[in-house]
Amino acid sequence: MMDLSWEEIGKMADDLAERIKNSGFKPDYLVGITAGGLVPLGLLAKRLDFEGILTVSTKSYDNDHRQKELEVTYLPEIDLKGRRVLLIDEIADSGATLKKLGEIFMDRYQVKELKIATLAVNKGKSAVIPDFYALAGTGEWIHFPWEPK
Repeated sequence: MMDLSWEEIGKMADDLAERIKNSGFKPDYLVGITAGGLVPLGLLAKRLDFEGILTVSTKSYDNDHRQKELEVTYLPEIDLKGRRVLLIDEIADSGATLKKLGEIFMDRYQVKELKIATLAVNKGKSAVIPDFYALAGTGEWIHFPWEPK
């Protein structure tokens, strides 16, 4: 297991914010995936000086870090047609959550452009490689400081 510190998370958020700024992508909304994506959402919103914030809720892991069938439990009631959206989570592990939500934002909300940002990505396993990420993991479980041990 890789244990990340708050200091490392802060540096990763700085790196992500710079990558987003340098890319020229200017989202209309930042969308965080609860619960793991709330901390990165807050950190990026501050670093990007951004106030257009939404959340979505999903559930796919049990308390023993075993992945189960993805359940989308909350989507915002908002018109995003023709908007640019940055979807934010803490990690792209299997990529199933990001893949499903990406489809929802493109099909249901008809966004103009969707980009994904995560603190970490499991490149050997994830079905979705985020547009912006700070750490490419090796496949071991990553423990974030806001998670219980």
